[in-house]
Amino acid sequence: ILSEVKAAWRKAAQGSSQLVTATVMTNAAYARLEDVEYRLSTWSSIGSSADLLESYVKLQDSVNLVSPTVTSSDSSAGDAIRDLHECWRTMTSLRSEAATDGFAERFLNPQLPPQVTLRRGPDTFASDAQCRSILLYNAVQCIRSACLQNYFIRLGSPIVTEINAFMSREPSQSNCLHCASGLSLLMSSYKAYAFALPAGQSTSNCRIHALRYAQDAVAHIGAVLNDPTMPCRCQGTLAFHLEKLKLDLEEYLKTKMFDLFFQSPWVCGGQILEMMHAIRYYGLRLAAYKSYMGSVVHMYNILRKIHDFPPIPILETICENLSDLFFPGGRPDNKSFKTCYFRYLGGRLRFHTQARHRTGCHELAIPVHTAKATAGFVSEGTAPRDPRFDCGRFSLMYRIKERNYRVDEATLDAIKCHACCVGFGRGDAAALVTRNKSKGSPAKNKETSRHVCDPCERDPMHYRPGNIVPTGVIGISQALQQTLDAEIVSDFPVAGLNFFPLYLDCVGVVDKISNAYHGAESKQGQFCLCYAEIMVAAADGCREGKGWRVRKEIRELVAICGQALTEGFGGKETRQYY
Repeated sequence: ILSEVKAAWRKAAQGSSQLVTATVMTNAAYARLEDVEYRLSTWSSIGSSADLLESYVKLQDSVNLVSPTVTSSDSSAGDAIRDLHECWRTMTSLRSEAATDGFAERFLNPQLPPQVTLRRGPDTFASDAQCRSILLYNAVQCIRSACLQNYFIRLGSPIVTEINAFMSREPSQSNCLHCASGLSLLMSSYKAYAFALPAGQSTSNCRIHALRYAQDAVAHIGAVLNDPTMPCRCQGTLAFHLEKLKLDLEEYLKTKMFDLFFQSPWVCGGQILEMMHAIRYYGLRLAAYKSYMGSVVHMYNILRKIHDFPPIPILETICENLSDLFFPGGRPDNKSFKTCYFRYLGGRLRFHTQARHRTGCHELAIPVHTAKATAGFVSEGTAPRDPRFDCGRFSLMYRIKERNYRVDEATLDAIKCHACCVGFGRGDAAALVTRNKSKGSPAKNKETSRHVCDPCERDPMHYRPGNIVPTGVIGISQALQQTLDAEIVSDFPVAGLNFFPLYLDCVGVVDKISNAYHGAESKQGQFCLCYAEIMVAAADGCREGKGWRVRKEIRELVAICGQALTEGFGGKETRQYY
């Protein structure tokens, strides 16, 4: 696992992989090591490396285990064992020193060397020890400073929470093995990334990349907040939470930290990942907010299916890859447009309480909590979970993150599916997260069907000729890396898609349609959505193959909608939204 983590950081430094991809893989490895520590703690107390060795010797004598030996050909295993032991010793020394008087003053006025030299080769013990101590010192400084109050620094910086818990617990209850493995991962990832960088680049570029990402996010959020569709900042509204998110990002930009810890690629990647996840969550909120985006997408689908409207590439890509978001239950072809639009708004079947389940005893209704979410009210956890705002439905990367980086069996199936069927159909990461869209044939297993492509869902042994189903740690880690890279940088990056500029473009289309349809005599800038109900009703009223009903009002609305779509999205490319 450690060797694959180092390989991921080397690829990220060389530009063949993404920084966030290596971060997710490192976090998954770190979570796996935490599970190892938990299993060890169930049968023995592990307060130091000597306790672990003593427990292992006892277990070896009781079950006749064969002692593993590290040969000269397996030098990497020996280096990993020695590095873990030194990290453990450094963590133990830190806790002993923290219990002495004057610890805080010594950390406020440290005697640090002016520069740190990283070395590689057999004689790197002294330089590694110095770099490890400075990384640990910077992490403790982060814990004791006010910058840890920032949302993205607190959740995105690895090992700081574990170190804080380690220093406050008793030795018998400490998580020393987990902290030592985290410090070892931090040090090894830093070295692997630094030595693989091309000439003229430095690890400080990671910190600059994180700050630039936060700066761009502030600009996008500010543009949405300044839009007339966000008039209210009352507590609990979507605009209130977007304002809070913007303040967190601005506070992150004010944190002028360029020490060794904040420059390390794992820390920068973790903070970027937290920002991406927050922006994606509120982006999904925007996708449902007052149905501005959905009405535009459904209107485009109606014009394409009924009126033979010429395709617009960006909207066609959105309809195809985000079908679960905008077309729950499947994208309609020639009927049920109103029902599909109602499902997008959150509509569910509701049966009459006094009637038996027979024809005519049910209707479509929107639950109260769903209607509030569509209107822009963000609940504080009291309402039922809304699947429209589940980031893991559309991206494997967010799915792993929301499960605390625990790679379960369903996630492994998705990784194997992508490796054996990549290139089948669309050939991108969207094949993993697209459900079976065949109308009238819902997927049997909803938990896995959203993450398995159609051929593998029908036949698990099916794979594209020339591709092999990955097995083992190395094969699965390489398949995971390819899958995550495809979600971030591809023809349609499902994980890197930015809904904020997309929302503004959709609002612009709605504004044009509303002003043109209601005429100059009415008040301009109302963002009226009456056109959506008219369009879905007219589309369902058309007989298949007969075109629109001969109504002047409908013909005028079709012309207005087509012109607004062409002006708003004509010539737009996917890269403009990530």
